Amino acid sequence: MTVTVPAVIDRYYRLIGERDVDAFVACFTDDAIVAEGDRTYDGLAAIRAWRERTVAEYAYDAVPETVEAEAGGNLVVTALVSGTFPGSPVRQRHRFTLRDGLIGALDIRQ
Repeated sequence: MTVTVPAVIDRYYRLIGERDVDAFVACFTDDAIVAEGDRTYDGLAAIRAWRERTVAEYAYDAVPETVEAEAGGNLVVTALVSGTFPGSPVRQRHRFTLRDGLIGALDIRQ
């Protein structure tokens, strides 16, 4: 199934399986917020640290399966995430808030 998403979200998913932290972080606005599980990463430095830690611990890919537009302009992408982490593979919902062509907020809490 082909899922159509804005260019920055497509880039985000392509970079998930790569180790280019700079390119990954460049998908986000300067004041972006990422919420994952019970943690929140506020700003590019925190997002960079989160990404560096994640790629050091696991190898994984995420393949978008569905995309839904929400009121207010958010996009919710359901992706199949598989890799070297416990419980792989899993389906995760990623709620994106876009600003100026970049990711302003990402919520991947389940």
